[in-house]
Amino acid sequence: MKRAQIKELAQSIAVYGEVSDKDMKWIFDNFSRNDLKMLIKLISYEIKERKVIASHAGNINAADEKRIISFFPGKNVEFKRDDNLGAGLKLEYGDFVLDYSVSGIVGRILSNIRENL
Repeated sequence: MKRAQIKELAQSIAVYGEVSDKDMKWIFDNFSRNDLKMLIKLISYEIKERKVIASHAGNINAADEKRIISFFPGKNVEFKRDDNLGAGLKLEYGDFVLDYSVSGIVGRILSNIRENL
């Protein structure tokens, strides 16, 4: 099977979030081992690219949630409370991490000090 077709299938699976038993049987019957590996890798990539994790310390109000969601149109934004952040917000999107938390800022300051000693 061609890579473009496998990529299209992976995108479809990521969008709908599920695969029927009939479709799974067809995939296993028609895909080679390498095709299956590529499909799994592409599904993982597509899911990661469609999801944003917004970690926050404490409570976040509805207005702030809407504002954060507006920065990522068409993406699934998941809000997660993380008391280890101290304060602030950490956004994880695909391979990017935007860390605006107190612990992240302190970590960057300490790392900068260590590099310049």
